[in-house]
Amino acid sequence: MVSPVRASLLVIVAAGVSTASVGCADEAHDEAVAALGPEQGGVSPGPLHRPGQPCITCHGGSGPAKQQFSIGGTVYDMQGQAAPSVGAKVQIEDVDGHWWDATTNAAGNFYVTLAEFEPHYPTQSTVSPADGAIPIAMVTHVSRDGSCADCHANPAGPTSAGPVYAHRMMMP
Repeated sequence: MVSPVRASLLVIVAAGVSTASVGCADEAHDEAVAALGPEQGGVSPGPLHRPGQPCITCHGGSGPAKQQFSIGGTVYDMQGQAAPSVGAKVQIEDVDGHWWDATTNAAGNFYVTLAEFEPHYPTQSTVSPADGAIPIAMVTHVSRDGSCADCHANPAGPTSAGPVYAHRMMMP
């Protein structure tokens, strides 16, 4: 039989553990994940899902995705079109001169797992279209995280550079 004093201590300790586990939740992260909305109809979670959304929100180590990415994004074919750029090569080089190549899939998505490459920021990147057109180097560097959509959301505006395109827009 447990004494009343010991029982009270057990209740206090259990309440403290319960409160501590609730206090560890990252409300801002949970809100960012919820803001992404539901999966697009007919597209299951996987390499082809959520083009144009910030990959690292779910794949950055805080979940809910199990696979952790260091870099991820979406490349579109040509400005003004929502068509994905399939087979484009995205080269990322970090400040130490280490680099990694990723290739876009049928949704235009690419990603690099943390196990494959853990860049030291800042990084630079270049997109080479699959059709051999002139590669496009990003003019600025990436200094904070590998979610391309954090800076390249659609539409372009005061807080976004706009989507990443594999082809330059041709002037008439």
